Amino acid sequence: MTTPLLATLRAAYPDARIDYAVGDWARPAVITNPDIDEVLPLFNPFASTSRRLAQAISSALRLRWRRYDLAFIPDRRPLTMMVAYLAGVPRRFGIRGVGRAGLLTDSVADETRSHEVDIFLKLAEAAGLRQHIAREMKYVPTQASLERAVRTLHAEGFEDLPFRVALFPGGQSSSGRDFPHKRWPPARYALLANRLIEKHGGGVILLGGEAERELCFQIRENIDHPVLDLTGRTDIDSMGAVMQLCDAVISNDSGPMHLSVSVGTPTVGIFGPTSARKTGPYGARHRAVQAHIYCGPCAGIGGPMAGCGAACIQRITVQDLEMALETWAT
Repeated sequence: MTTPLLATLRAAYPDARIDYAVGDWARPAVITNPDIDEVLPLFNPFASTSRRLAQAISSALRLRWRRYDLAFIPDRRPLTMMVAYLAGVPRRFGIRGVGRAGLLTDSVADETRSHEVDIFLKLAEAAGLRQHIAREMKYVPTQASLERAVRTLHAEGFEDLPFRVALFPGGQSSSGRDFPHKRWPPARYALLANRLIEKHGGGVILLGGEAERELCFQIRENIDHPVLDLTGRTDIDSMGAVMQLCDAVISNDSGPMHLSVSVGTPTVGIFGPTSARKTGPYGARHRAVQAHIYCGPCAGIGGPMAGCGAACIQRITVQDLEMALETWAT
């Protein structure tokens, strides 16, 4: 979701050196981005406090000798802002909040009703770059992954199908917390897939990591049409390549949902305990189906109540997804 900000900076400063400091866990999401000159290490946000602090100080020292003029910080962690401060960057643009004021020279409001992409773009506006604003999320798969994806589809007989829909039924974390309530029931994924293929022809591609193997197996066993199960067989780059070759992607709220948007494939995101307004698939080509219930979305207030039972995600029906697809297709 920071890639529109990157594109904006590249448009505004075509000859500048633009580096991106990020933890190793997120590095694959930006390593191929053409608007970045170099991806640099930051710190692991999930490490122990002492280790995280040591990594942050080390990052600041490495960045200091590069003598940056500007730092844009699309992250709410004061520790990230501290890195830019210790690196001696004279102008530091970040998101306003408790414990952050002294670390920033310029700040923007953290608006609860705005999408994350729009908040990040306000950092560019604060620097006077409104005329250069770009709004498309971007991920560029490597040529090797694209060629491998084409070969895989050809070998499985999917290359010439009239319609290819990819499903990502996994995703169970939010801000580092375990959050299985985000998952739409697998039986409904299978029913939706059957209805889509009966209407459009073609086949279904299942995507996920090793943790989603059993989940995808349940779905695969209940689909009556061609299925290509790539569960556990893709990394970020190869998953992005496969998604780029699909006609549509349907996903729970997750990183792969944003990956699909970023490669330009029309995407439908399914939202229960998290907010589509804040983190839904961004852009006019994409849709979000949000469950509306009295206690949600609860992710922003610490998670579900005891005995919740994921009532919000259960409320979303196959018909709701079909309607989203119909309005998007028209």
